[in-house]
Amino acid sequence: MELRTDSGQLKAGGAFKLIATGYLLGAGVIFIPAFVVMGLVATLAGAPIVVNGQVVEGGFATVAGLAPLFLLPVILAGQAMVLSGIIVLGLWLYTRWRPIRVTAGDASA
Repeated sequence: MELRTDSGQLKAGGAFKLIATGYLLGAGVIFIPAFVVMGLVATLAGAPIVVNGQVVEGGFATVAGLAPLFLLPVILAGQAMVLSGIIVLGLWLYTRWRPIRVTAGDASA
């Protein structure tokens, strides 16, 4: 990943990419195992599943039990875009009063 600067200031696109990728990976590590466990429990339990107030049994119950696994990437990507956009908007507003400087660190440390 490359962070772009303009006269030593971090550009909004670079900040967005950094924050969105960080959120997507961090939330994925936390939520993917939880959704896998929920899907497996719902699928292997063999009990009827309630979808929109209707009791569902049989083959569709298995598909309904696995639905969180299919929706997880969509949910995480949407959250990453929205939350990153809000954070970058806040950073952009902050730069109207004070610059966010990007400096090279000491390589010997």
